[in-house]
Amino acid sequence: MFKLTKDDYLEIYQILNQATPLKEDCGKICDKLCCKQDNENLGMYLLPGEETMFDRSEEWLVWEEHNPTDYDFPASWTEKVFFIRCLRDCPREKRPIQCRTFPLAPHLTKEGTLTLIRETLPLPYQCPLIEKRISLEKDFILAVYQAWSRLIQDYRIYDLVKLDSQERPEPLELVYWPK
Repeated sequence: MFKLTKDDYLEIYQILNQATPLKEDCGKICDKLCCKQDNENLGMYLLPGEETMFDRSEEWLVWEEHNPTDYDFPASWTEKVFFIRCLRDCPREKRPIQCRTFPLAPHLTKEGTLTLIRETLPLPYQCPLIEKRISLEKDFILAVYQAWSRLIQDYRIYDLVKLDSQERPEPLELVYWPK
């Protein structure tokens, strides 16, 4: 069973370093709603192994360790999971995967093909990129697809994407699918 290493994450972060949803900073459209520090519940789970990209001395992050069995994670997630919240704007090069790939989400078809959709999870804010269906940069979409193609090689991440895909209500807004 394959698990991503820190070197794998370094390569995936590199793929996404220059990828942005819009040519300009999308935070200007919504006043950085997804980065607001005044919401204690606003944060995200790191993917398995992604915690190696941080040394836990980051002054801009708050860390929580959770037991995956207490939450809706796949059975293959047996090690603790890390929930992080930002205390202030983060250094762009340190953003976690899910910040880098938002507002896109990986989705597996019934046949097991990886596609990208606009995120469907309920959010504590309204993202204009989702709500207004703003067109995303093609280079961003391709980089996100390349990153998730690598990420799901880790069986734990594959299991998460599969579980999320099975639980999503239809219809989905497909943004990218391989030809």
